[in-house]
Amino acid sequence: MILSNFFIKKKLQDLVKDAPARTPRFCSLNDANNILVVFDVKDKKDVLKCVAKLEEHTENISLCAFIPKKNKEDIAESWLLIKEEELDSKGMPTAEMSEKFNALPADILIDLTRTNNYTMQYLQLQHPSSFKLGHKSFLREMYDLTITMTDNDDINHFFEHILFYLLTIRSK
Repeated sequence: MILSNFFIKKKLQDLVKDAPARTPRFCSLNDANNILVVFDVKDKKDVLKCVAKLEEHTENISLCAFIPKKNKEDIAESWLLIKEEELDSKGMPTAEMSEKFNALPADILIDLTRTNNYTMQYLQLQHPSSFKLGHKSFLREMYDLTITMTDNDDINHFFEHILFYLLTIRSK
């Protein structure tokens, strides 16, 4: 059971403050070899529609899903799963989870999680991807490209904005 989001939010703020400066390398969809999509399992149907659109442009797509304790969704074996029941009481992932997440290859990391998933933000902040996209967060330095999204926003609509920018960016 996670006691409070206070501890993980504080850890996130400390990580951003103490992190070495990272130079983003803007990457178009056509230039990306590997894409990592991070999402909440409850949004699986919408996310899979988004992934289908990505597959029109590239084959190497990895998926990482956050799984709440009371999950009833079917889950693909090829996905990396971050299970809420395996987090500590502060909402922090284990070192093994972090290593598995960081080992996923990604030129582009796309965050399709909801705005208050601090565990996934913690993992994404440490991922070595050179280009990170996501929704506007309380951590301004987290993503190289941010788009405003609320919990009520449709993921498909949000993803259409991401796809537009990825197809428009000229990285060379």
